[in-house]
Amino acid sequence: RLRQNKNPSMLSMMMMMMLFLMAAILFNVGVCYADLDTSSSSPPDQPVFKLKSGVSIPLIGMGIGNLPHESIPQVVNAQLDVGVRLIDTAHASNNEGILGEAIASFDGGGGVHSNTRGGPTISSHKEVHVVTKVWYTHLGYERTKMSVQESLQNLQKAINRQIFVHVLIHWPRCNDDIPWMNCEEEENNLPPQVKTAGPPPHLNKYGAFVDSWKALEDLFMEHQNIMNTRKGDKVYPPIIASIGVSNFELDDMKKLLETSRVTPHMYQGNSWLVLHDPYLIDFLREHDIFFQSYAVMNGILQRRNESPNAYSILSTISRELMETVYSEEEKSMITEATVLLAYFLNSNVGVIPRAASSSHQRENSPQAISAILPHL
Repeated sequence: RLRQNKNPSMLSMMMMMMLFLMAAILFNVGVCYADLDTSSSSPPDQPVFKLKSGVSIPLIGMGIGNLPHESIPQVVNAQLDVGVRLIDTAHASNNEGILGEAIASFDGGGGVHSNTRGGPTISSHKEVHVVTKVWYTHLGYERTKMSVQESLQNLQKAINRQIFVHVLIHWPRCNDDIPWMNCEEEENNLPPQVKTAGPPPHLNKYGAFVDSWKALEDLFMEHQNIMNTRKGDKVYPPIIASIGVSNFELDDMKKLLETSRVTPHMYQGNSWLVLHDPYLIDFLREHDIFFQSYAVMNGILQRRNESPNAYSILSTISRELMETVYSEEEKSMITEATVLLAYFLNSNVGVIPRAASSSHQRENSPQAISAILPHL
């Protein structure tokens, strides 16, 4: 229950002024005002965004790409328990099978509510969205199809819930100028079946991702037929709900759209792009491509020394919102992280923070963030 403030209009005005000041300092870009989609299968108070593919994707997710494998079941169960219904990973992380098993083991209300001769059925709010990605060693038409098929097979372990999969090209190419990328060495270490599936993508740096996109288009259109013919609440094998890209620069995006039959539904990139690449952000908005940000904490909050005034504003807003939203007897905390995530959501930017600790899981949860959205 919200605390009553003696002068809510003044507080609201002050918060709005601080938010716009924060936007000017931190983001320096216009806000996307597309309406949030509220007719979704997500849990109550779960803000979502309707993609061009027709599927509503939760705006709040969690990333497990770099988590130790032994930690994934506990973290996934904890996040599902607080209402998260979007999980981000990658084929290269080798954890999709673990993720599928973790989703299947979650008993928070249970996904399956009955069994019929046609197979198990689910209540609609038990759907889970998974973002996964094709690594640059698997660029090219056949290699990409192989990667995606392996991902779908791994995620099929979540047999009791409907999994909607959002498949992205992780990087447009391998680049030896990036210290941790070792193009030739990684190619040489691939299993024989991958090598024989298609030519080495690092030898075709500006064409391999285009062929990969053709593979994703074909797979997406094939799965669209499944989406359009689904019956009732029957649980189907993981369905590709959208396709997109990650870490592409503006020139790569333009090249991709020159020949694409399906415009990317989604772009995943570092949160820092929102601050410093307005041309890319404008291009994505122009083509109605949903932006999902990673490294929100590392990209902004952990660089607070570069923008001390902005961080001070975030701290002030978090204190004011905590006084406004929660009563004194409630223990919930609004932190700078919660405010920043809520601001992204209010701008229709998706967020996938990583959180291994229970305290961070709470402050990143849909409930914590959604509680302050009406006050922004």
